[in-house]
Order: sequence, then C-alpha cells, then structure tokens
Amino acid sequence: MKQIAILGEGAWGTAVATLLAHNGHAVKLWCYNSQLADEINRTRFNERFFPGISLSENITAVASLEDAVKDADWICEAIPVKYLRSILTKVKPFVSSEQRWVVMSKGIEKDTLLLPTQIIADVLGADVQQTVFAGPSFARDLALKTITAVTIAAPDCEHAKELQHLLANDYFRPYISTDMIGVQTGSAVKNVIAIGIGMLDGVGQTDNAKAFMLTRGLHEMAELAVKLGGKQETVYGLSGVGDLVLTAMGSLSRNLEVGKRLGRGQSLDDILQETGFIPEGINTVDSIHALMKKYDAQLSICSGIYEVIFKGKSIEAMLKELMQQPLSYECEK
Repeated sequence: MKQIAILGEGAWGTAVATLLAHNGHAVKLWCYNSQLADEINRTRFNERFFPGISLSENITAVASLEDAVKDADWICEAIPVKYLRSILTKVKPFVSSEQRWVVMSKGIEKDTLLLPTQIIADVLGADVQQTVFAGPSFARDLALKTITAVTIAAPDCEHAKELQHLLANDYFRPYISTDMIGVQTGSAVKNVIAIGIGMLDGVGQTDNAKAFMLTRGLHEMAELAVKLGGKQETVYGLSGVGDLVLTAMGSLSRNLEVGKRLGRGQSLDDILQETGFIPEGINTVDSIHALMKKYDAQLSICSGIYEVIFKGKSIEAMLKELMQQPLSYECEK
C-alpha cells in the first residue's frame, strides 16, 4: 500500500482519489475549503462534485497542505493551471526530492506560456520527478468505475511503469508514453477545440461543420505540439484525439457546454453566474493565441475561437474566414 496525496478536491482530484483508494492505497485529499474536508470525513460524500457517490474509507480529507504531503510517496496535483503556481509555492516547504509528482492539470499558464510540468519544475526545481496523467476520462464516469483508458507520460518507461501499476485495475487501463510535451499539449488544446464545436452547435451549425472543426482542430493540435517540442504521433493517441472526441462530443463536457452558451449569445459573465464555472479551455485560448505569435504558428481555428471569445467576432464571420483560407493539400504535390 502506497501513501498518496491528491492536491485538489474538485471532480477530477476526487475521482482519481476514488480510483487509488479502490486499488487499496491510502489517500489524503487536500481541500482548499476546510468545511468541505470536514464534510467529506463526516459523511463520506463530496456532494458539491459527486452527489450520491460514496467515498472510500481509504480517503482522508485534509485542509492542511503540510498534512496532505507529509509521508506521501506520490503527490498528484489536480489544480486548475491558473492557480497551480500559487499552490506549489505554498506546498514547497513541505515536499522532498524523493517524492514523485503526478501532473493532472490541463492547460497553459497565461503569463509564462508554460505547461504544467514546466511550472512545477520552475517552482520546485528541475530535478523533481514527474509523470503526466491525461486522456479521455470524465471524472464522474471514473468515480462510477466505468471502463476508462488514459496515457501516462514520463521521461522513461521504467519511471512510468510504477505509476501504471498503481493505477491499473479491471476498469482502468493506463498506457505509457515518453512524450510529456505532446501529451500535455493535446490535453490543453482539445479544450479549446471543444469550445469551438460547442459554438457551432449553439448557432445551429450541422454535424458536417462540427466534424470539419474537430478534424482540422486536431491538425492544429499536432502542429502546436511539434512547435513546443512534442511528437505529432502522440496527438493521435488517447491524450490527443481520444480526449478531443470525448470533450467535443460528451454529454458531461464543461468546455462544450460553455461553447454552446457562447454560440447562443451569452456572455462569459452570464455563463459564470448561471453555471458557477468557467472551464480551463477559456484561459487556454488566450495562451494559445500568445504561443501562435511566439512560434509564428498559423492556427486558423484556434485564432478564430480566440477572436469570437475576446474580440467580439461573430461565429458566422469566423466560419466565413475559415472557408476563405487558401486551399491546402493533404497529399504530396
């Protein structure tokens, strides 16, 4: 049995805590809200994120970062990228170089344009041991123990195998990669494309148009992954196309839902007031726009989505510009 800390009591952090507890490990779930920690320990439910799903006795909720990471063999972070740096700075005094980190955030830091592993290395030091965990996995489905497969990426296969054996069971299957950059790029960009597909749905566009955006969005995802140092083939696996299809088509997708609402003409402020959330993809749109400038990348779909959200462009005008792009070739001339 391993001692595991999970930083973040949201849906994703709680779902992975459930998986690890099911596998017999002792899990400390760090909650930003101390009242929620007390509620979880008292009732065995995280009603805010998983109403009706009982949590294992192997999960102990704590409100102290020090208590969470003390004696942990593995530290899994499930923190929105917007807040990742500040939480890492707070936990830094309590962690050791022997502890292994599992990166479960999906996004790109707005000001630095760093991926989650790069943020962790920047705050905790370049020698910190990290493995990336990403793939098509809605949190509630995982908590309900439905069949799920993901990618875990580490600097070498041996490093990843230990985490693979911690996670694997009869309903959860992790596959190993060594492309940490490619896996993180796919898991970030898919949220943006899903917002765009939701926009098309919101304005009443057909499935043909949505398939066009999904497929060419996947192409842009691969292009950006290569620009950042990843591999194109990684994007065509679970953490890329798999996660994109789930997020762009799944009924539980927050990014898709926000895109639909934007397509119907709602503002971000109104969406936040009604739903209580703005998904990671909104912040990632802004970061990708900055990366396009930095690397001189022509990502027409990502650029169009950015202009709709932040520049007031209509979805109809975005589509018109996409259809007026110079004809391109998918064969050798």
